[in-house]
Amino acid sequence: MESFSSTRTSKPQLCIPLRLLMLAILVTSLQQLATAIDATTTRDSDCPTATCGNLTITYPFTLGGRGKSSCGPPAFQLTSASGAAFLGTTSYMRVLDIDYVSRSLVAVHVLMAADAACSVIFNVSSAFAITDRFTISASNRELYIMSRCGGTLPPLGAVPVTNCSSNSSRTFAYLGGGYGTGRPPANDGRCELAVFPVLGSEADGATAASYRRLIRGGFRLEWEPVGDCNACRASGGRCRYDASTAAFACLCSDGILRSSTCDGKRTRKLALIVSMCIVATTLVFICLAWLIYRRKQKFRSGFWRAFSTDQSNEEVLKRCGSLAPQRYKYSELKKITKSFKEKLGEGGYGVVFKGSLRDGRVVAVKLLKGSKGNGEDFVNEVMSISQTSHINIVNLLGYCLEGSKRALVYEYMPNGSLEKHIYSEQLVIGWEMLLKIAIGIARGLEYLHQGCNTRIIHFDIKPHNILLDNEFCPKISDFGLAKLCRLNDGSILSTAEARGTIGFIAPEVFSRAFGAVSTKSDVYSYGMMLLEMVRGKTNMKGSADNSSETFFPHLLYDHLAGDMQRCQVADQTEEIARKLTSVGLFCIQMAPDDRPSMSRVIEMLEKSANEFEMPPRPFLYSPLQSANASSITTVTVSMSSS
Repeated sequence: MESFSSTRTSKPQLCIPLRLLMLAILVTSLQQLATAIDATTTRDSDCPTATCGNLTITYPFTLGGRGKSSCGPPAFQLTSASGAAFLGTTSYMRVLDIDYVSRSLVAVHVLMAADAACSVIFNVSSAFAITDRFTISASNRELYIMSRCGGTLPPLGAVPVTNCSSNSSRTFAYLGGGYGTGRPPANDGRCELAVFPVLGSEADGATAASYRRLIRGGFRLEWEPVGDCNACRASGGRCRYDASTAAFACLCSDGILRSSTCDGKRTRKLALIVSMCIVATTLVFICLAWLIYRRKQKFRSGFWRAFSTDQSNEEVLKRCGSLAPQRYKYSELKKITKSFKEKLGEGGYGVVFKGSLRDGRVVAVKLLKGSKGNGEDFVNEVMSISQTSHINIVNLLGYCLEGSKRALVYEYMPNGSLEKHIYSEQLVIGWEMLLKIAIGIARGLEYLHQGCNTRIIHFDIKPHNILLDNEFCPKISDFGLAKLCRLNDGSILSTAEARGTIGFIAPEVFSRAFGAVSTKSDVYSYGMMLLEMVRGKTNMKGSADNSSETFFPHLLYDHLAGDMQRCQVADQTEEIARKLTSVGLFCIQMAPDDRPSMSRVIEMLEKSANEFEMPPRPFLYSPLQSANASSITTVTVSMSSS
């Protein structure tokens, strides 16, 4: 019996030596693997494979800031911005796809693809800047844009350009054959031609009428082999670029750059495979034991993470101190909204319900569907609005933070959003009221930029986020994208991602090449909103085919320029329209420094339109073109090095 008892008690004690033995085997195997790697291949920490969006960046391409200059030829350097890769350091050529097998990539000019008024399409002299390392693939097709066409009939097979600015008059699009065929449409010299390479085939439904979609789809570029990288890797080396000789090089394990391949590596490569098999076998046993342990810990770990996130949000909200709005339980919100009975609206952020507090006040309860990250948008909104108190800022009455339930309680705005009034044919706001609304919004933004203890950049100014009370007093709402910064930081903000709504977002927010992100980014969005108000009021809708082309700054500019050249005596209605258009055009200048502050905007809105100077033509027009808006230069695409 004693012997049997001793045997039973000794079995659990075998677990500890067994685990130690498995750990010793793993350490030994890893040491063998490290030795084999050192003996057979070169460490690649200097030139790691990178990712950007859905792209895998490897030789001959390099990502700016990743690795050394020897990782690849300078012409193949890519720049990462907002999760996208661009050719070169200052190019606007965005890379959509890379095929290393066929040595080709698909690129698109982002400004041309986003240009609502076709100004880049008409002026293509600087639209492409591609090095001589790349050539346009013959698999592309030729898209011709024909402008200033004479005669009474369009060229045979061409379709009219209808969704650009007024510059598109007598302008046509024609889809030709393979790129480089040299067969432009027969037009008897009546049109000026600009040719673009585009992807697309008849099987894809590509036609001349879909020229905007074809331009957005990009075009294919090809490059010649930059050394035999496969042979270099097979010999145990790493593909590199020798800047001193401007040629391909193979970096071997001895640290020497050779022109093609490394020698005597096959035996060592076999040793590497054997070592890896030993490690893999050991890891199987370790993983089995680890999985059993992790299953027991999974529930407790998940619960702790959720608890930690809630605790973090709680700590952030406590910083509001006495300014924090009232906190509600989720059960209280159900009573306030009568179990979320009356829905006021719905969007990507969540659903808004009408409710009533105990004191009789009508409120709007925004129940969030989900929060960015760990609730960043929710915390942004509470933190931002809790530090504001202004007649033109929506009043946040309370919030709910209960597990995954997040909600915001606002004062109720009986006249809804500005969006439904400027787009509706039944709900009509007069020009005088529209001017008062514009001034009110400007005062609210001026307060956010200068009047708060903490400067607030809203980042999402648009008609949908402007609410109107029973007297049509405008109030800025939806601070989910807002950013807070100190008053003494010069209003310059560092943000790693584009934020806002397409059509209203400032250019510097999605590309730092245009300038620094600051309060002037809100000024741009405000200017686009003014132009949208004028567009809706003057019933100039319907001439664009998607959301990125619904705001017509060039069309409004041309109308304003014509009125000012004719020196017409405008009545009060026309004067307000001119004033809103002029201020809007001043606000949407491409360079942030060229835009006025919100204080200056208020001064402009409160003075007579006759005192205004003609604003510069916005978006991608040089000073020469601004002076002569009717002068458009069209040339064939140049593929030479910039």
